[in-house]
Amino acid sequence: MYDLVLKGKLLKDGKVIEGSVGILDGKISRISLGELKGEEKIKIGRGNLILPGLIDVHVHLRDFKQKRKETVKTGTMAAIHGGITTVFDMPNTDPPIIDSGTFQRRVELFKGRAYSDYTLSFLVRDNCTEAERVNADFYKIFMGASTGGLFSEDFESDYRCVPGVVSVHAEDAGIIHKKPERPPDAEITAIKRALKAVEKFRKPLNICHVSTAGGIEAILSANLPWVSFEVTPHHLFLGREDYERNPLLKVYPPLRDDGHRRALWRNLSRIPIIASDHAPHTPEDKESGAAGIPGLETEVALLLDAVNRGMLELSDIVEKMHNNPIRIFGIRNKGLEVGKDADFTMVDLKEEWVVKPEEFYTKAKWSPWEGRRLRGKVVMTILHGEIVMEDDEIFGKPQGVRINAAEGEH
Repeated sequence: MYDLVLKGKLLKDGKVIEGSVGILDGKISRISLGELKGEEKIKIGRGNLILPGLIDVHVHLRDFKQKRKETVKTGTMAAIHGGITTVFDMPNTDPPIIDSGTFQRRVELFKGRAYSDYTLSFLVRDNCTEAERVNADFYKIFMGASTGGLFSEDFESDYRCVPGVVSVHAEDAGIIHKKPERPPDAEITAIKRALKAVEKFRKPLNICHVSTAGGIEAILSANLPWVSFEVTPHHLFLGREDYERNPLLKVYPPLRDDGHRRALWRNLSRIPIIASDHAPHTPEDKESGAAGIPGLETEVALLLDAVNRGMLELSDIVEKMHNNPIRIFGIRNKGLEVGKDADFTMVDLKEEWVVKPEEFYTKAKWSPWEGRRLRGKVVMTILHGEIVMEDDEIFGKPQGVRINAAEGEH
């Protein structure tokens, strides 16, 4: 007898099957094509699908001195509302996570406050001794200034010393200094420099928010087994003309013209990861020019809408927001298989709804897609075998825990 049985259409190994999932003690106990008996049974209705719990590897949860922008509580509530069961917390906080003491404060901050599971990161900037001392789940290097202002002045040395997987913000500091509008060359130059370092040291590197045709071409042409990269929904669905109409759409790297956006879509099958780069700010900060877009509560829905439009497959979402993050970052306790955490994202492909930021759980009550009608919606989120969100309502106390990550496989 299982604690919970999910019955319905399930996306597994890229195919939709009719089956049942038996959950016991928060873990997947059995996946069957037949009936299973459980103390509680959830039948997923017609038009709905069971996806494995989705993972967002690029999230700014703020907190510390920036509680006005976002907290661990509000950010992880936004995550499970959007169908994200695990978030990767970024370290360019205030204060930044650049020493073991601040990292330990972050560890304690999350306990009992996170509604989703999470990883913790460390910002590397000429602090290799500290980087080796902390037990971070991944490490972040900025090649040029972004929110927070700290960037590496010796990328090669910082990258070389890190004991785990590195996520890199690849924009060249010198070009940004001369051209603060951050032209495509700022990204392309930094990516090429990062790729040379990977060739030299053969260590895992994940390149964040790739936005240019030249950047993606350089990565794919190099074809280095240690390199992965991510693309954001805002770089897929928005362009420079959107920013020119609405300056609040300022992000780093900036929104690009259609040629770059088409290159991302043209290479969609070769993009390993889609991640939100959820970056909440207060309205006052945005009006003052802060860079960043909130994305946790719209990213999955935007992708479902694109599935309905024939732009991608459901299996693409699972590959880029579940399978590949698990493999690349070495997440040991996640995956759609027996013995792994019972995390699931239920979606209704047919439901149409209008984006209303005032109903978001994030503190950033605005969206580039405000008023947009989307087809496809997250209707339920399950974490560790418990329903934590259904029909936009969040249930219970925070249950999120730090995930079990290790050195990944690229």
